[in-house]
Amino acid sequence: MSMNRRGFLVGSAALAVTACRTASSKPVKTIAITMDDFNLGFDIRLDSLARNQAILDAFAAHNHKAAGFVTGQFIESDVGRAVVQSWASAGHMLGNHTYTHMNSSDEPVDIIKADILKNHAAMKGYAGYQPYFRFPYLAEGGTMDKVNDYRAFMDANGFKNAPVTIDSIDWYTTDRLEKRLKSDPNTDTSSYGDYYVKAVLEIAQYKHDLAVRLGYPDMPHSLLMHHNILNGLYLRDVMDALVADGWQFIDAETMLTHPVYNLRPNIPNRGRSVLSVLAQERGVADQGFPKAYHGFGKDTMDALGL
Repeated sequence: MSMNRRGFLVGSAALAVTACRTASSKPVKTIAITMDDFNLGFDIRLDSLARNQAILDAFAAHNHKAAGFVTGQFIESDVGRAVVQSWASAGHMLGNHTYTHMNSSDEPVDIIKADILKNHAAMKGYAGYQPYFRFPYLAEGGTMDKVNDYRAFMDANGFKNAPVTIDSIDWYTTDRLEKRLKSDPNTDTSSYGDYYVKAVLEIAQYKHDLAVRLGYPDMPHSLLMHHNILNGLYLRDVMDALVADGWQFIDAETMLTHPVYNLRPNIPNRGRSVLSVLAQERGVADQGFPKAYHGFGKDTMDALGL
């Protein structure tokens, strides 16, 4: 996205925020980026190192310390290890996302436990690694029996859960972008960037409003993204737009200490924001995402030709 287009988008968002603030004073919205997987296989338009540098540059531009939840098998190379080390050297937190990225709802508990411990052994040598664990696919076991088993295992081994409040569904947007780039490496991707910025802003506001209705107006949010080409190209634009929309970035490690992230709902999380799980548990109305992003945004992207 060109600097002129970026300036126009951010300036327009800032004007809208200013107008809203003149009407009423609202609590500051705080947010931290948590980035999963570190799957570095796609290298069209940006190779792995260039993608990673663009992501780190976006964080640096906002003086933001993010969290990277790393899947061990994705960094089994000199490049992969260099990418993770670059996060540690930049002062970002690192966490555990299992070694092989299996779905805990589909696999035996002992298999997943062993995978968590294997990744812990692989990650603990990096500066910045903290024993925070995030379940792949945000699937925390599927049944309450398995959920409780995992909770007891994590307690016994000193792991802390790292839930998500805002899911950017960037994995789906990226999947479609990658298919377009594979068919035409020189295609103009700016429309994907525009869509992504708009989606993150609208989903973030929806989840913030849900947090307010749940009684957490000042909680810091955990924004789920992935280490992918979409963020290599457009993370800076998303972060600029969030600030223009009234959000402030908070260090991810600080964000995760908020009491909401220590709650243990009595409903299994099968791939959702913890806010949606809490809403279901408490009988608070929630549709998961704004309507435009139901089905991960498929119909909206279809209509836009993306």
